[in-house]
Amino acid sequence: MKSWMQRTVKPTVIRIAQIRVAQLKSWFVAMPFSLAMVAVGTAVSLAGGGPENVVVVVNGQSRSSKVIANHYVALRNIPANRVIYLKDIPDKEIIQLADFRKKILEPVLQSMVARRISNNVDYIIYSSDFPTRVNITEHQERLKKATGKSFQSKIYAPIASITSLTYFAAHLLSNDPSYMALNSNYYYRIPYRSGLVTPFLDSTQTEYRDAISAYNKTGAPFEAAKIKLLQLSEKYPGQSAVFYQLARFLAKDNDTVKALQSLNHAAAMGWQDAALLKREKAFENLREEPQFQDLVKRLSQINSPFIATHGFRNAYVWAPNGMINRVGQGRRYFLSAMLSVTRDFGISDRDSIDYLSGAVYADDTQPKGTIYYTQTNDVRSKTRLSNFNPAIKVIRELGHQGRIEKSKLPRNRDDVLGLTCGTSKFDFEASQSKFVPGAFADNLTSAGGIFFSKGQTKLTEFLRFGAAGASGTVVEPFALQAKFPHPMVHAHYLSGCSLAEAFYQSVHGPYQIILVADPLCQPFTKRPKIAFTSPQPMAEVSGKFEIKLSRDQSKVPAAGMEVFLDGVMVHRGPNRTSINLDTKDLQDGYHELRVVSVARDAIEARGSARLRIMVNNKEHFTTCSVDGESFEFPNQIKVTAETNFGDKIVIRHNLKTVGVITSAKGSTNVSTASIGVGDIELQAVAYREGEQAGVGSKPIAIRVNGSISTIPEKKVKK
Repeated sequence: MKSWMQRTVKPTVIRIAQIRVAQLKSWFVAMPFSLAMVAVGTAVSLAGGGPENVVVVVNGQSRSSKVIANHYVALRNIPANRVIYLKDIPDKEIIQLADFRKKILEPVLQSMVARRISNNVDYIIYSSDFPTRVNITEHQERLKKATGKSFQSKIYAPIASITSLTYFAAHLLSNDPSYMALNSNYYYRIPYRSGLVTPFLDSTQTEYRDAISAYNKTGAPFEAAKIKLLQLSEKYPGQSAVFYQLARFLAKDNDTVKALQSLNHAAAMGWQDAALLKREKAFENLREEPQFQDLVKRLSQINSPFIATHGFRNAYVWAPNGMINRVGQGRRYFLSAMLSVTRDFGISDRDSIDYLSGAVYADDTQPKGTIYYTQTNDVRSKTRLSNFNPAIKVIRELGHQGRIEKSKLPRNRDDVLGLTCGTSKFDFEASQSKFVPGAFADNLTSAGGIFFSKGQTKLTEFLRFGAAGASGTVVEPFALQAKFPHPMVHAHYLSGCSLAEAFYQSVHGPYQIILVADPLCQPFTKRPKIAFTSPQPMAEVSGKFEIKLSRDQSKVPAAGMEVFLDGVMVHRGPNRTSINLDTKDLQDGYHELRVVSVARDAIEARGSARLRIMVNNKEHFTTCSVDGESFEFPNQIKVTAETNFGDKIVIRHNLKTVGVITSAKGSTNVSTASIGVGDIELQAVAYREGEQAGVGSKPIAIRVNGSISTIPEKKVKK
């Protein structure tokens, strides 16, 4: 019997030209649903951020974009097939919607499908030098037509950010302008009091509403409603609202055991409102039950008024109440961020690399500090004021400090772990305050994300002084809380989420706001550990062999694991201590295995290990060498390669071809301008006519030295 790996590693080649937009639309519908392990023992849901579930998108014609991407890919250890290079990117700040789809979004999604990674990409991350604003006039017109007289053109301005439109990729592929609504983001953590109201869409929502309205009825109507809730619970096991309502019906029916089971399932799926549980009259006959009392006690330790923080996965279908449903009853997204804005009134390449380095090294450090909220008479500050104290309460329960400062910025503070403020202009250096590595900062103002004009202080100033991420709007948003991060953003972050997860859980209507950050930064996560114990790195293997794994150093329980071969996921399932790999379906030469262990909790943090091997079943080989380890930009690099497989050798940086040798042995010059400055890996791959898979050499690590800009490039093109 074939092992699970043997059944999945056969190469499949999909040509990009064959992938149509219609196929991309169907992909969003057809993606499998995965449910949290904490609730259902046989299903494994693996979220959280890591290098194996991202793509980094690079403007292949921009020096800035390449240098920042090179450093980030090296810092984050991102697989080669997760880096996508685009060309013909407009050299300006704004791009038309049609061009954004044609030149950026669709090529990225098509590349993901072609590389067989679309099923496990959760983050689409842009390097620098991309348009930050998208003109969506055609969608504004569609929304205006749909809403009629109630449409407010000022609120729904026809400008969106590149990161938010990428987040709403499914909407764009369906030409659906509803992402412009102030409550369009279903991943947003709404208050518990709203979580039981709208768990579904359309006719299913009507069925749910009719069923719960029958609670006070008797006889056949009551029984029919209970059966309907049972059916909904079976179909939507991630929907806590159904299980809460079902528990009410079961309690009324004196089915104590099943009522308690349903309540515990609701809690496991994120419903944690102890106050409502204690005052719910339907549960009067459960109050003396030890299980009920234990549940109340456990939930009373969580005093947040908002639905529980949760890890993200693109495969999840988020319901209107923030819970997880199946396809057709919710929405799917991509977390998206831009690593830097290095033009006009943004920051320099050097500042960008420095802040990204600090963000990466902040991971898992559990830093100490204070979350600051600023209060002034400015309307920008007042907009979120009512939510400061509820957020601070949660932050303190998480073991951190939160406080309100009555000034534009905290002054003379060296412990700024997070910042929520509201002012048109600020001078962070003059405040004499310092960010703790990994900090997220947000300023509510009109033009924090508009980089072609000076005016208001840009969000990137926070990054220049050491924050790991910041956000700002790309058009006048007006003082609406829904368009900016809720003060709870810091609580989500402190709970262990990645920076991007925390951000998108806190913005209800994000289409006008841009996130510039290291979206994978996770200073507060509790990450499981996993390691390869055999074979040794770069071992030569053949035939069938066993790969042994160890979790001995991990203190974090794991829900399951994922295995990647050459950047493509080949297994997702329960934990294993070994993997049986049959190499007969692989070409000889270099291959990379990664194993990812995922924490058994709602955050689902990821810990990974990498193993490089050389397969030798048929004595095929490819070698690659360069003269030296360090090269100066913009000089040429002489690359020499040899193979006994085929008569064409391609030199690759990530998956991008940077040189070709049209013989079994020879040399070619690789331009450092084509690969950019930074730490680089080059690989030679030999191809034989008529075969799609090549024989790869061991990658060669080199460094390209060159000047890194210390000032932003002035372009000023709207």
